[in-house]
Amino acid sequence: MALDPLKALSDYSEADCTVQFWIADALAVEFGSLQAAVSYAKNNGGRWQEIEITVHLPREDIVYATDKVHKLIDALRLSGQ
Repeated sequence: MALDPLKALSDYSEADCTVQFWIADALAVEFGSLQAAVSYAKNNGGRWQEIEITVHLPREDIVYATDKVHKLIDALRLSGQ
């Protein structure tokens, strides 16, 4: 299934998320929405580093790896954030 970044940002606006940079000793950071997680990633070099954002849902987790995180960052810019 293709990623619709604007829909994902909207759908998970109240979901717990974590951001994890793929570098040694980096701790995961928790957020209350995908938009907040993507904003954090954008402001902390997520456009140039290996990264993943996990959306924690009751029945399953959704993981966005580096390429999809970059698409989410681009969508955040387009939406004016």
